[in-house]
Amino acid sequence: MTGDLSFDPSIPVADATSETDDIIYRISHDLRASVRALQELPVWISEDLDKSAIDLPKPTDRHLELIASHASRLDLMLTGLLEYSRVGRMQPIAAISPADVLQDVIDDLALPEDVRISTKVDHGKVQMGHADLQRVFHILISNAVRFHPKQAPRIEVSAGPEADGFWVIDVIDDGDGIPENKRDFILRPMTKLVSRDVDPGAGMGLAVLRKIAWTYGGEVEVLEPKSGKGTHVRVKLLVN
Repeated sequence: MTGDLSFDPSIPVADATSETDDIIYRISHDLRASVRALQELPVWISEDLDKSAIDLPKPTDRHLELIASHASRLDLMLTGLLEYSRVGRMQPIAAISPADVLQDVIDDLALPEDVRISTKVDHGKVQMGHADLQRVFHILISNAVRFHPKQAPRIEVSAGPEADGFWVIDVIDDGDGIPENKRDFILRPMTKLVSRDVDPGAGMGLAVLRKIAWTYGGEVEVLEPKSGKGTHVRVKLLVN
């Protein structure tokens, strides 16, 4: 008997999505234990060789470094999948203040002194998961810093309710910007505009951001800043 992977109309889409998230979570969580062992293995081998006063040939030493490097990349990918699977789950829905959450995120990031952030956030509250709103601000701000050519951006954060019931969060930086033909591409899971040799990240941040927006009935857009320079990300959330 072979497994049937066809779509079953008797399963509600929301339930099917939740089940998929459960599978992703369990697999990613369990695999990380093995990946951590792979990360440690080259260290253990090197320590054992040092104790035995054995010097490895340079090519072999390089191979051990590659094992550790690829294991670290795999760990980042699994961490990204775990975060993706947690969106909208494992947290209560409550009335929370975006202004307070934003300030907490900025404090936790411990950004360099030359990063400048200006904020204009409505002091109302939204109904959503606290962890999800933290992720929204964390992804937007950390990306603005991480992908800035000098890692010293000027960032503008504004957020507030609109008449249609949405809360809109706008984050604008003065970095290199994103080409128009890549603005949808970067919202997909595990996609990057730079090689992993330049940035080891898993390419999951904006995909997580978009999933959060979808979970709360909204969307994510990458727009052209009015100044014509930098990146403007807009997140809409139906949380009122």
